[in-house]
Amino acid sequence: MASYHCTVKAGASSSASAHAAYIERDGKYKTKSRGDLEAVESGNLPSWAERGSDFWKASDSYERANAKGYREYEVALPREMLPAQRLELVRDFIRQELGDRHAYTFAIHNPRATLEGGEQPHAHIMFSERQRDSIERPEAQYFKRWNAKNPEKGGCKKGDGYKSAEQRKTELVALRERWAFLQNGHLEKHGHVDRVDHRTLKERGIERMPTEHLGPTAAAMEQRGIPTRRGLAKAQREADVAEVAGIPELSRRLRADCVQLVKLEAAKPDPTPSPVKPDQVKPNPIQERRRQEEMSVQIVKMWREIVQKEREEHLQELTAKAFETAKAFSVHFQAHMDAEPMLFGRKAWEAKRVAMDRRYDRLKVDYDELKTGRYPFLSNDKEAVQKEVLKRATAKQPKLAAAQAPAETILRARDQREQEERMQRAREEDRIRQAKKAERGQDRGYSR
Repeated sequence: MASYHCTVKAGASSSASAHAAYIERDGKYKTKSRGDLEAVESGNLPSWAERGSDFWKASDSYERANAKGYREYEVALPREMLPAQRLELVRDFIRQELGDRHAYTFAIHNPRATLEGGEQPHAHIMFSERQRDSIERPEAQYFKRWNAKNPEKGGCKKGDGYKSAEQRKTELVALRERWAFLQNGHLEKHGHVDRVDHRTLKERGIERMPTEHLGPTAAAMEQRGIPTRRGLAKAQREADVAEVAGIPELSRRLRADCVQLVKLEAAKPDPTPSPVKPDQVKPNPIQERRRQEEMSVQIVKMWREIVQKEREEHLQELTAKAFETAKAFSVHFQAHMDAEPMLFGRKAWEAKRVAMDRRYDRLKVDYDELKTGRYPFLSNDKEAVQKEVLKRATAKQPKLAAAQAPAETILRARDQREQEERMQRAREEDRIRQAKKAERGQDRGYSR
């Protein structure tokens, strides 16, 4: 099935030719173990570069040492497509994103998955940020600084100027959306029903934990039977995913069992029961009750772990906030100390200094107590803390929160029943002791 992957990377000015050789499987990368090259192509090259390798070697030689030598799009390709169809998809993506403005080299790799053995087609598209224009420049001038007043005297313009981190993030999200739209168009064009989506699971409303990619090295070690940190983390995540996925069904069964248990306890036994056929035998109420109690213990345990985790995260947030508040107040306090008057207004200044000093000491005490896990400023309102923690836990695990209340009810009923049974056993033991004591007294009377 089609899978989605689209990332943007940047390479240093001295590493372009080495990376180009890697994706082209050229030079030292031309080995039997890397026989996964499906297609390779370069375009938008200047007249002095016959091949893509010529351009990237010139980039390593003449590009500024502190500049980016290239940018790269790494995208996953649908394995259900034919090689020619994948090549067509990559070429359309390059025409859409790069046009005729940037020199580029791309390669399509199609290795075999280490564990499952299926195809893993993907493309590396590296391109120069230098924008081509109608001016022919020799290779030494091509990578010089852009001259806005006299373009023919400078190099090709590089990029679109400075961009903030927020702008780059917005552009990356837009790029990922365009790649998903283009890929879905080609899937539909070639008669495939699968589609991809660039959005996160949370944005799509899917309540599922994300998976983790092992990578070729860890996958190869796992295949040889060598445990790895990534493999153990992946196994634990898969177990967590399966456990979380079973919560809705567990909650549904628990509610149904609660209703059934109420009906069984309300029903009065018939003193003269009629013979029951084997196929009409109902489950043992005691066994059903024990099964419900075991499930309830698991649900309550999971819920308490989540609540504890949310409490710790809430405490960390408050601690960081308290630190920032104390830090900002210390700056304000220092400014007040620096503005100490020599004569006039000193009394008012001294009164404010004393109040600020007390306030600063209180902030430091609050911060120290938060670090030890206590809520100093909410010591008289613990319910507010608990409500906030439960609110955060419920927002993250709504289905588990819904199953927690019936589970708590079942466990309380179990505890009450066990307490009554202990009291009943104690009364019975006391009755037996009293009977034995009376019997021993009668025996002593007969002996006299």
